[in-house]
Parts: sequence; structure tokens; C-alpha cells
Amino acid sequence: MRRPVSSVTVALGLLGATVACTAVALAAPASASPQSALAPGKKRCTVTDERLRELSGLVATKTGYIVINDSSEIESRKRVFFLDSKCKVSDEVRYSGRGPFDTEDLALSPNGKTLWIADTGDNITSRQRRERVALWSMPVSGSKQPVLHRLSYPEGKPHDAEALLIGTDGNPLIITKVTSGKALIFTPAAKMRSGDTEAVPMKKVGEISLPKTDTENRLNAFGRVAITGAARSPDGSRVVLRTYADAFEYDVPDGDVVAALTTGTPRVTPLADPFGEAIAYTPDGKTFLTVSDGGQLEEDDPVDILSYTPSTEGAKPLAGAADTPKKTEQSWLDGLTLQDITYLIAAAGATGATATERPVRPGRVTIGRWSPGGPGQMRRSTATTRPMMVASSPGIGSKAGFCGISQTWPSRRR
Repeated sequence: MRRPVSSVTVALGLLGATVACTAVALAAPASASPQSALAPGKKRCTVTDERLRELSGLVATKTGYIVINDSSEIESRKRVFFLDSKCKVSDEVRYSGRGPFDTEDLALSPNGKTLWIADTGDNITSRQRRERVALWSMPVSGSKQPVLHRLSYPEGKPHDAEALLIGTDGNPLIITKVTSGKALIFTPAAKMRSGDTEAVPMKKVGEISLPKTDTENRLNAFGRVAITGAARSPDGSRVVLRTYADAFEYDVPDGDVVAALTTGTPRVTPLADPFGEAIAYTPDGKTFLTVSDGGQLEEDDPVDILSYTPSTEGAKPLAGAADTPKKTEQSWLDGLTLQDITYLIAAAGATGATATERPVRPGRVTIGRWSPGGPGQMRRSTATTRPMMVASSPGIGSKAGFCGISQTWPSRRR
């Protein structure tokens, strides 16, 4: 159960907004050299359908693409969309029942015949977290509606997760999105059920430690840690995880995806997506494809599907990292919990009271409200009006937008 926000935490958030933003920036790996230069991805096509402004999942097919939106209360956006090679909608499939809560990623089964949808989003700033999550499955052809499969985490502990892989045995692997430290891998502990049933418990099967990079991105240190998507190559020999900054590709020589992610050394491809949350392989397995969540961009910014040639090199050592002595004293951040830090950042984003800011051109912020969803869960809808800001904190970047963190403020949960 989530701990209530104390007045001390709120006061810290209001009075320490500038400090909080600065802390996020300073959490980035130290580097004496400029950040890694980004090679722009090659544009495949531009998604122009207004229903597809908040894409979070992507799969490539021989004839085009399959995409899904992040959570939405707009009925016309709650679909599985099929696009042609020019990013035009060629078909759309509705969900069964009351539909999903917060869809985040797409994955293909090893034989390429089944499409899996991760309904696993659970924003850590929410006062009420999800008691259960879900996966949906459907034929990749779109010939049938998605079928619901409910799941729950061990001990009822909530997690935000935006990446999904399907193992060689056909079991799903859900990978959490963290603000620091290790991401966790979960899989069902028993056979999944179909329909609006009791949730099948999951078990933790591994932890992922991404190598540190200094790749430039809008979210700075957080953007280099938070895993927002995953994909497996068509032949099953490789898997890739992505953050807002990089793609990390692992070899899977014996078909054991968990072993590859927990013990392997990835090759690192810097990504130039403005706010990338999805990744896929092309059908020939030679190229990465990515797309951004346009809901976090300016209204006139394009939502492009981009392609990248996978790197053959691992993470480069960060300048000065080896020479930095280990800290013997704790900083003020070390004494704060993840929730404390989250609310510091949330307060900074909500008020901007103590940071020196100036408005740029109008932008977008995700400000959510909660309304009834499926049984035992709530839905999030997003408002689309707030200014982008230029923060005075060093290292934040010129378009941080409230420290680059999107927030939600839930009301109630039934």
C-alpha cells in the first residue's frame, strides 16, 4: 500500500524544486568530454493520423507496421492499428470487453503468428497503484479481437513496466521501468487464463543492469536508465532493450532470453528519437525501428518511424569514471526514498515555484485524471495543455519541460 504524502514531503517539493531538478541533472554519469554525438535515424515514414499521437508500441510486418497508443480515454484511440509502408492506417482492431488500461509495448511470439500487447503501465506518481496488470493476445493478422490475460506481481507489490518480450518457450517476460538501479524481469508463475478472470501470479526471474552511457536525451540521467521498450529478432538470436537514449542489443545464443539479459554484454546504439518509447526489428532482422510518443512533443512536431543500423560496439568507458573515488559520505539524496524523490520532482513540475523559468512556445504536458476502467482498475486520460519551460538548473537542457517528467494526479479508485 502506498504511503501517504506527508506535509514535510510536500514542503520539500515546493521549497526544493530547483534542488530536485538539479539533482536529476547531476545524477548523470560524469564525463569530461562532450556527450555522445547522435546520428539521426533514417525516416521511414511520418504518422499523420491524429489518433496516433501517443504511440508506445511498435511491430514491423512485411507490409507495414502495427502500433498501439499509450493510455487514453479517447475511444477512437483504443485500438490496435495496422499501418501500411507509408504509415497510413490500413486497418484497426477493437479490444474485447472494456478494453485496456495502459498499453505500453508490443511483442511477437517466436513463430511470428501471435501479437502480444503489454497492458502494464502504472505511473509511479499515482496515489493508487494497479492491483493487477494484463496482457492481451491476438493473431498478428488482426483476424480476431485481442483476448485478455490478467496477471499480478509477487506480494501484490506494484511496478511500472513498459517493455515486453516473449521467451523461446512462449512465456511472456515483463521488464520494469525504473528511475535508477536494476530493472526487474517477471513472468507468469502458472498457465495464463483467458478473459476477465482472477489474476495469475507472476514471479521474478532476473534483474537487468544496463551499462552506463552519456547519450544526450531530453530526460538526461533518467532517460539513460528507464527501459521503455523491447523486441526480439525474427530468428530469435538477439533481443534489444531501449531507453529514451539508447538501444542495448544482446545475443541469445542458446535461446535463453533471461540469461542473455542478466549475464550478457550488450552492444549500444545511441538513438536520436525526441521521446522514444518503442522499438522493433525489421522483418529481416537487420535494422532497428523506433517511434516517439508525440503526446510529449510540440503539436507541430512530426511523429516519424525511424530506422537505425545496430551498432557492433559495446558501451564506451565514460571519461573520468574510473578515476572517481567512491563516496565515503552520504549526500542528502541518499537519505531519501524513491517516493520522496518522485514527489520532489512532481512538485517541481507542478509549481515551477523556485526555479528560474521562462516560457518557450506552447507545448504539452501529460496531466492525468483517473476514471473507472475494468474491474478493479482505473483508467488514465491526459490533458494536453501546459507550457514547456526552460529550467535554470545546470544540465537539464533547454527543453526539459518540468524536469522532463510527465505527471498524473489521480482522484479516486473504485
